[in-house]
Amino acid sequence: MTLKLQKYLKLLLEEPGPAEQKRMLERDPVLRDATAWDAGAVKPVRELLVSTKIQNTTLVQAEMYATVMEGAQLATCFRDAVPVLPMKDSTLTLPYGSAGTYAEEVTEGAPIPKKNQDYAKIDIKAKKYGAAPSITNEMIEDGLYPIIEMEVKYAGESIENKLNQLMLTELLDTAGKEKDTGGSDQGVKAIAKGKALVKKAGFMADTFVMCADAEAIVLCDLVPSANVGADAAMSGRLPNILGMRPFSCDVADASSTYTWEYDSDGDIGMLVFDSRKCGGIGMKRDITVVDYDDPEKDLKGMNVTARFGVDAVFADSIARIEY
Repeated sequence: MTLKLQKYLKLLLEEPGPAEQKRMLERDPVLRDATAWDAGAVKPVRELLVSTKIQNTTLVQAEMYATVMEGAQLATCFRDAVPVLPMKDSTLTLPYGSAGTYAEEVTEGAPIPKKNQDYAKIDIKAKKYGAAPSITNEMIEDGLYPIIEMEVKYAGESIENKLNQLMLTELLDTAGKEKDTGGSDQGVKAIAKGKALVKKAGFMADTFVMCADAEAIVLCDLVPSANVGADAAMSGRLPNILGMRPFSCDVADASSTYTWEYDSDGDIGMLVFDSRKCGGIGMKRDITVVDYDDPEKDLKGMNVTARFGVDAVFADSIARIEY
């Protein structure tokens, strides 16, 4: 967690005189050690502010964006779990062929037969999502810089949560395979059986996502034990399990059919999938702080937005794990 935004806001909003600003730059450890990109090089912030006010720099804008992204990183899941595809227009047309094909035997000197697939397509349509940090006059007047920083982080986190919710719901509703644990073998064994379902359908499951309840059961399978990955689990990190990348996501799904929980019959608590074939995220514009050219005037009116869309492709490349 960085404190630079709080310090920059203090300099911006309290407008200390040259002597007081110099004292703050020399005595405050955060400001004294802070660096920033300027004119193609990284320079100490105290050098940048020796003869100018912070209003005449881009320090606040840059740190505001960094704080938004710090909040988003706390919720990162599906942008790492599935492909993120850049979009030039508001709609991305994604062609796809059959799930798998087989080469044919070719005798010596014979021509190699051409494989003509029937291609289908999906259209990923980007929509705009936004959040405005709740920064009030009272917060500014009372110098509540830590609260302002938290509100800015929440804005970034809310955008990332929306991305996760959309992709989670798409995978839940599209999955063509499902493993019902029947109330037993709900941890690593359930993941193994979900992987087998995907593999039998002709795909290679390489990723799985868990809700918090499912993650707890999986971790209990690993520790305390001599299993591979137990040391990583004890340190709080999720190790690769059965050769698959693990992710944890606890947003509320928007599915009208399934419930993203794992503590009662009918709940879906894990998704096992082939990340190459399951679908992906179309990213027209990643998280951006807009309408924020003048931090003095626009602090209360800043908006955090992004444009993206999601879609799934092969249903049988995705397996739900039911409680």
